[in-house]
Amino acid sequence: MSDPIRVNGNEFSWGSIIVKVDGEVYSGFTEISFGHKRTRSKTYGMGRHHSPRGRTRGKYETDNTKLKGPLDTWSLIRETLASMSESGSSYGDVPFQIVVQYVEGDREITYELEDNVIVGETNSHSEGTDAQYEEVELDTMRIRKNGLTLWDE
Repeated sequence: MSDPIRVNGNEFSWGSIIVKVDGEVYSGFTEISFGHKRTRSKTYGMGRHHSPRGRTRGKYETDNTKLKGPLDTWSLIRETLASMSESGSSYGDVPFQIVVQYVEGDREITYELEDNVIVGETNSHSEGTDAQYEEVELDTMRIRKNGLTLWDE
């Protein structure tokens, strides 16, 4: 099956994105990036051909997710996470889910970023008329795309 031809239709764009953090929709984010891979090694043996005999099943790995948003949005998320912790003040060990959906008409692509924890925060403030944002780095355990996995389930 090939991809359908669209004439004058809307492609997925920034306006198509809905981000949910633990089920709550947040609309202030300005940037999100995430990725994953399955690193495999080729196996070799003797012979003139020197070509691979096979490959390993591999190791599934995720890149750190980066999510940029306004200070008040991140302040609210941190308070929510801290309230879920044992101490009531530590937000760095509380795992949470992120769902990123791209929706245009009847088409939808859903990424589920599972078991995230905050591992870093970057703030940069400068004089000017722009709003102040911060970028938060998350350790993501797994990523599903439309319920499908890159790793061997």
